[in-house]
Amino acid sequence: MELIATHLGADFDALGAMLAARRLFPGAELFFPGSREESVRRMLAESRLVELEEVKQRQVDPAAIERVVLCDVRQRRRLGVLAEWLAERPEVPVFAYDHHPDSDDDLPLAGGRVDTTVGATATLMVEELDARRIQPTAAEATVLLLGLYEDTGSLAYGVTSPRDLRAAARLLELGGDLAAVRRWATFRLDPLHLDVLHRMVQGLEVVRLSGHRVGIVGLELGEYVDELAPLVSRAIELAGVPLLFALFGDGENVQVIARGEVEGVDLGEVLGELGGGGHRNAAAARVHGRTVLEVRERLLGRLAALLPPAARAADLGVRDFVVVPAGTSVARAKELLVERRVNAAPVAAPGEPAGRGAALAGAVTRQLLDAALQHGMDERPVERVMETDLEWVAPDAPAEEVGRRMLTRHPRFVLVGDAATRRASGLISRMQVLRHLHARLAAEEVSVERAEHLRIHRQSAARLIEGLPEPLARRVEVAARLAREHEVPVYLVGGLVRDLLLGRDNRDLDLVVEGDGPWFARLLAAELGGRVREHRAFLTAVVVDAEGFHVDVATARSEFYRQPAALPEVATSALRQDLYRRDFTINTLAIRLGPERRPELIDHFGGRRDLADGVLRVLHSLSFLDDPTRVLRAVRLEQRLGFAIAPETLHLVEVALEEGAFDRLSGSRLREELILLLDDPAVAPAGIDRLAELGLLAVLHPELRADDAMRRRLADALGAFHWFRLEGLAEPEVLLWRLLLVALTLDLAPARVERLAERLMLAGAHRAVVSGAAARLNAARAALERPEAAPHEVSAALADLPGEDLLLLLASGPEPVRERVRRDLTELRAFRLTVRGADLGAAGVPPGPAIGGALAATRAARLDGRIGEEEELGFALRAAREADEGAVAEATVGAGAR
Repeated sequence: MELIATHLGADFDALGAMLAARRLFPGAELFFPGSREESVRRMLAESRLVELEEVKQRQVDPAAIERVVLCDVRQRRRLGVLAEWLAERPEVPVFAYDHHPDSDDDLPLAGGRVDTTVGATATLMVEELDARRIQPTAAEATVLLLGLYEDTGSLAYGVTSPRDLRAAARLLELGGDLAAVRRWATFRLDPLHLDVLHRMVQGLEVVRLSGHRVGIVGLELGEYVDELAPLVSRAIELAGVPLLFALFGDGENVQVIARGEVEGVDLGEVLGELGGGGHRNAAAARVHGRTVLEVRERLLGRLAALLPPAARAADLGVRDFVVVPAGTSVARAKELLVERRVNAAPVAAPGEPAGRGAALAGAVTRQLLDAALQHGMDERPVERVMETDLEWVAPDAPAEEVGRRMLTRHPRFVLVGDAATRRASGLISRMQVLRHLHARLAAEEVSVERAEHLRIHRQSAARLIEGLPEPLARRVEVAARLAREHEVPVYLVGGLVRDLLLGRDNRDLDLVVEGDGPWFARLLAAELGGRVREHRAFLTAVVVDAEGFHVDVATARSEFYRQPAALPEVATSALRQDLYRRDFTINTLAIRLGPERRPELIDHFGGRRDLADGVLRVLHSLSFLDDPTRVLRAVRLEQRLGFAIAPETLHLVEVALEEGAFDRLSGSRLREELILLLDDPAVAPAGIDRLAELGLLAVLHPELRADDAMRRRLADALGAFHWFRLEGLAEPEVLLWRLLLVALTLDLAPARVERLAERLMLAGAHRAVVSGAAARLNAARAALERPEAAPHEVSAALADLPGEDLLLLLASGPEPVRERVRRDLTELRAFRLTVRGADLGAAGVPPGPAIGGALAATRAARLDGRIGEEEELGFALRAAREADEGAVAEATVGAGAR
């Protein structure tokens, strides 16, 4: 058996090449190892242009394969099951007709034709058919023409060669139908693709790498969408960038499509590391098990390493520059600079000939020479006053490196050449750098609208800070002033920036410092009249100012986890890495406070877009494995902000559960995050439902379920809590999280509640409240449901119960029981006798237990309404005497018995 095959996701170029290959190998069978692109499927379904006689996978016996002919591919990873068959039988000869660049994944070939200088495999097949004097049918010519037009962008892409044009002409001579090309190869935008294109243009970010403008956009589509490549081609035209990388997430995979052209860059090579491939100007990859943000960061890192500089130092340097000869007097050197209309010039080393090529010893400026002339040094040699510290760059250094030197060292010029020999081939002045920047801006066509957008972007950070409440604004201004004075990059980060953009109140002040965070915290504390608590292991500090306000200060750092669910270990890092370690994109926003005077909003990971879309998205696929508590945090933020967890992030929750990440999580960390969720009345009920929906209640206990009864119990408990607060009651203590945790676990058997308390590492009063709640509530209900129970008996039954138990009794059960609890909380507990123990002592009652017993009996009588306030003293004295007489009688009986 001989097979003619192509790559997964066959396009028109692949199909046309396969039809041509069938003419070259008449006995071979057509075999598609994977799917076909939507446009190909549509053409096959809606027209009778070609009838495909193909074999399916079940019809192929791998042991019977004698030869394989590959069309438009030779990479193993693009062959699906066929690659497995060939791996099992390496002796099978493989022929290939392909125009893709070489890769490390290519199969060894026994024949065929590979040529990377044409824009389509269809061109090679036309040339091969002509060479063998084989004439394709008009239908075959049309399909080849479809492939040729599709792969060359209607003969407009940069990969198009003269041979492609000749092949197109030949196919038209053979009956190729341009009407079919217009119908099938020209991409039409349906509503779905129009929406995706609109989102691409909206979310497109232009970054500069090695001096090149690179467009990058990442979209979560939620499901697989076919035929996205034409959208990328349209987007690159709209964006006007030389390179564009589009990342599309479908929940489990990220599809990467690249288009564009930069000299020295092969997009197929760029995406090769991601498991993809393609041409110099067009490539694609499909990445499994990673988030869009993760792939984006990996891609940007690879581009930074692969992209050649757009301009080098040698391109900026002036070759004909002034060199002041050694031994020249100060006065003559000044005249020379004035004559040549330059403000600074290098000075040749002694013994060196004047002019370019001389070894250089130093530099002089007009200002320096003027100062020397004022000191009467007119005839002194210039070497006496020159500066000897010259700034050098290698000829192939990127232009951006020259700009950095100018900004950090502030030299009058930078010399291009060899610092060891001190010989320069060029000189770069500040004016050259400015001209380069101006040309770059002109090439980018920065419009007034774009400049206005930048101005608004910068002003928005200033407006955000202006919108801070006065106490926060004052402290932020102090931090910004210190950042400027000490030239330290300081950033406002965290939930405060997020909530400022959302217009929500937030009083948490978190700063990140690129440098030494604890050192900056000491500066800040001194200015605010406060004190510092340092945590050197975590490179953080807390400033507590004179008013008791807390400011958290951290060193920009990255975190790594030695094992899943462990506490992170930290290392100093730049801001971008510091933000990348955070939980969700919306929490990666920062405002730079200094050292620049104007604040600027920093958004490296699309947090502002996700804020606008109301989406919670993690930054990398191991986020929940590193720290499973982030899942609970996601649920809490989802409910509090009214956001939705992104589809790919939901998938990662499932992965974390399947990988047992929560089993390795300490009970204390799980407890603290659960408390934050349960302690927020606006979040808790829906949050618990969401935990159940995601399978996370089982993390607390496998038998925990969110059924209707439990939902009603939670709602009633929360209603009782609100009533308790509205009544202004402070006693007994009630903690909302404990109340809801008890309500959550009431259906569990006591032993299982005990196991849950142990999992959460509850101790002391917290454990006692949660563990024994069911038994206490049952006992209390038994007492309260007795119709004849007197008020003092009700008070006694409820006296020792935790506040959480009282609210659960108030929240459910018969109305008489609830009324008794309500009265106990609002009246009985607050009741105080007017009579005191001292009053009984003054009336002759000796100190001892009789006084306490008398007061308790009097209180019970008052609660039951048996006596009034004016009768308290008399009743108490009688009770005390009766108690005393009883004690004497008991003692007498006891003595007689002895």
